[in-house]
Amino acid sequence: MKIFRFLSLLLLTILTSIFSPLTSAQHQPNLPARAISISTGKQILIPDWQRISFTKMPPIQESGLIKIDGFYRKWNAGDTPDKYLTLGDIETVLKPQLFSLSNIANIINYPDENTVTFDSFPLVGQQTLQHLAQIVPNLSATNTATIKPVAALLKATYPQININTSLATLLSQNPTLGSLKLNQINLSSYKISDIPNLDTVQLSNFTLWQNALIKDIPRLNAVPLAYFPVPIAEVGNAIARIDFIWGTDEKRRQRTVSGSDVAGFSVPCSGQKCPYIELDDLEDSGRTIRGEFEGRSWISGKYQQVAGGWGCLKSVNAGKEPTGRLPYGSAFKVVVMEPNEQTDTFDTAIFFRFKNTCGATPYFIGPVPFITYKVNSHIFLGNTQ
Repeated sequence: MKIFRFLSLLLLTILTSIFSPLTSAQHQPNLPARAISISTGKQILIPDWQRISFTKMPPIQESGLIKIDGFYRKWNAGDTPDKYLTLGDIETVLKPQLFSLSNIANIINYPDENTVTFDSFPLVGQQTLQHLAQIVPNLSATNTATIKPVAALLKATYPQININTSLATLLSQNPTLGSLKLNQINLSSYKISDIPNLDTVQLSNFTLWQNALIKDIPRLNAVPLAYFPVPIAEVGNAIARIDFIWGTDEKRRQRTVSGSDVAGFSVPCSGQKCPYIELDDLEDSGRTIRGEFEGRSWISGKYQQVAGGWGCLKSVNAGKEPTGRLPYGSAFKVVVMEPNEQTDTFDTAIFFRFKNTCGATPYFIGPVPFITYKVNSHIFLGNTQ
C-alpha cells in the first residue's frame, strides 16, 4: 500500500512541477498572508503579521476553565484570543505594558481616542486617587473640581469636602481620600479625556495591569501583532517540503521535528497512534543528497502530548501540551492536527498558554485554526533545532 502511495505521489509531484511550478498549494483560513521567495524559486505563504491582530485571529474551538492562584481563567468556544488572554500572558513576548492609550491610537490611526469611555477601560476604575495622582502627568496640580470623574466620586462619598483646590492639596489635607477608587461610581458617562493626560500613561504604571484582558484595553485588540513593542515575527529561517501525510495507523516514529520548549523539538512518538507529516528538504533531489529534514516527522499534537510549562504553573493540565513547534516565537505554539491520507491535506492550529510572575502553563489553550496544507507544499519550521 505504501509503495503504491509513493508511486502515486511521485507522479503527482512530477505533474505539479510541470503544470504549476510556482504554486504553494496551501490555504490560510481567516488570516491575511504574504508570499516570500525560497531558494528553489518558488514561494511560500506565511501569515502577514502586519495585518493580523488578536481580534482578527480565528476563534478558539473548545471551551475550558482552570483555577490559578485562586482566580478562575476561562475561555469559551467562539472567543477570539483578546477575550481570554491577559496582558500578563503576553508580558514577556510582546510587552504590551509599554504602550499608552495614545501609542495605541497612533498605531491604528484612530481619529479621536478621547471619545473612549471609562467602561471600556476598567483598569482605570481599579486605581486609587492617590495612585492616579502619582502616575498621571500634572494631575496632582490640577483643580480637583475640573477632573470630572474624580469630582463626581468625591461628591458621592464626601459631599461636605471642598474640592475647589488642587488634587495634591486635597489628598494632603484628607489622606483617607487617597484610598478611594474610581469604580465606586458609575463611570460609563465619562471619557478618557476627562482625566487630562491619562492617555499618555504607560500601561505598566497602572496597578494590576497584568490581570487586564487584552479586550479591556481600548483598541489594543486591533493593533497588528507586528506593531507590538516586541513584534510577532518569524524565528529562524528553516523551511521544508511536505513529502507525505500519514494517518492514525502509524506508530513509533523516532526522527521527529516536534516537541516542546521543555522536552526539546525531537520528541519520539512511541504510541499506537502516531499520525504525522513527513518532511523533505527543499532541494528534493532524492536519497543521493540527504539533508537535515529529509524523512523526519512532525507528529500530530492531537494524538501526542509532551511535557510543557514551567515554574508554579507547570502542573496545570497535568503538565502536558500538544506536540508541535514555536516558529513564530513563544507567544503561541503551532500544532499539526488531523492528517488526512484521503485528501493529502492537514490542518494546523495555534495553542496559547497562561502566565504569571512565577511560571507558565503548558500550551494547551486551543485549538485556534491556523493554516491548512497539502502534500508538496512548503511549511515554515522556524529554528532548525
